Amino acid sequence: MIKGLISGIKRMEIHDGDGLRTTVFFKGCPLKCIWCHNPESISFEKQTAFFEQKCIHCGVCQNERNEKSAKICPTDALHLYGTEYSIDELTAEVLKDRSFFGLTGGVTLSGGECLAQPEFAVGLAKRLFDLEISVYVDTCGYVPQKTFEQILPYTDCFLYDVKAIDKELHKIFTGQSNEIILENLQYLLNMGAKLEIRYPLIKGCNDSECEKIGRFLKEAGEIRKVKVLQYHPFAASRYKALGMENTLPHSETTFEDVDKAVNILKNYNLNAVNGMAED
Repeated sequence: MIKGLISGIKRMEIHDGDGLRTTVFFKGCPLKCIWCHNPESISFEKQTAFFEQKCIHCGVCQNERNEKSAKICPTDALHLYGTEYSIDELTAEVLKDRSFFGLTGGVTLSGGECLAQPEFAVGLAKRLFDLEISVYVDTCGYVPQKTFEQILPYTDCFLYDVKAIDKELHKIFTGQSNEIILENLQYLLNMGAKLEIRYPLIKGCNDSECEKIGRFLKEAGEIRKVKVLQYHPFAASRYKALGMENTLPHSETTFEDVDKAVNILKNYNLNAVNGMAED
């Protein structure tokens, strides 16, 4: 039986595609973006986080920070990131929200990188498709093209990250070159897939890439929307709780910064929007 490792499920989400959606966060990502705001989804292994401010020193955990202790912690000071599901189990879980989806909502597969668990992601997408539930795939694009070929028939829209065009800059900030990412983006457009581009704007890191991103996307094909996202350091507490090095840049992206990027992209005849205005 295929099992997937899921770091969390977020219900009634309005930022991960059209309508009200249930977002499933897959654990594990092939990129290591220094600005990652989901550090609990980077590792492909289960992790127990300790949120010190929630601890009431009740002694239930006997000072053991592990999966067993996380399951019995009364205040969620110990929190397990990484729960195994079968396709049947996860389908049953998201079906609890079906009445809220309406005509435009559905399920978004996210992460981490959902397509880094390809067999499970494709199987889940197919099951939801067969149940006539809309499936969106939020992806960094750094996966084999074969995986996109397999999940494409069951996906209504791809929420596709474009962080930089310069491959060396991309490697500095994510740990990997972007060649595969841009090739997969072009493949999806050539196949007629519906795409919404996500451009996370981090001032002092990739804000200089805006013009290049505009030129690339203008030539790539028909893109329904380019959403410029504000960077924020709100995930710092999770890095600490997980005992991970906090790599978040000491930077601030303002509404005006995002608006400036939006206007640059609009100059390339792209349907660019300010993610801060939509939130």
